[in-house]
Amino acid sequence: MTTGLDTTRSSSGTEDTPASSFGSSVYGGRPTFAMTRREGANGGAVTLYELLPEEQAAARRDRLERHGRSLTVKSFEDLFEDSSSEEVPQWDWDGWTAVKIARLDGGRFRALSSLIQETIDNAELDAATVISSGAGDLFLPEAVGVRLALAFRGIKPLQRVDRMRALCRGVAQMGDEECYYWHAKCRAPSSPNGEKALRTLLTDHL
Repeated sequence: MTTGLDTTRSSSGTEDTPASSFGSSVYGGRPTFAMTRREGANGGAVTLYELLPEEQAAARRDRLERHGRSLTVKSFEDLFEDSSSEEVPQWDWDGWTAVKIARLDGGRFRALSSLIQETIDNAELDAATVISSGAGDLFLPEAVGVRLALAFRGIKPLQRVDRMRALCRGVAQMGDEECYYWHAKCRAPSSPNGEKALRTLLTDHL
């Protein structure tokens, strides 16, 4: 699928650049996204978070609130204190937060599960932690989190299964830099229609 946004890609990389090249070197290589799986009323529910220092999360929340939008920010410690993930003791998380991107369950989670599996497998991580039953936490490198954030944001308001699947296929076929472009557009305070534009691009042919 061609999304027609080749002109938004910079010359610093290509579509087949490995995810590790887009890692969070500014934070010393630590993961900057995390996904949790919990059992809920509709079965398994997965939530995607972006991990940010407190001051950055607060600044982003303030910018969004000035534009009439909200942001859910949780303490890293409160959310992951009891996590068995090896990433928790590996890094110093003092002063870090988890910014909620979206929580999905039921049909939306089922529609998204193949993209989650493929994206995580490509990063050589264990997708079973969040795909299989039970509770689990999985910490993700930046490029993986950015791609999944697009799918989580885009699929949330959709009702039709064919549109959900089309959106997931479109996100799966994007190059890393195109994902970064749309990720920035979807979360920018000055671009309130970014998510709608993404859904239009990937599902309006149906």
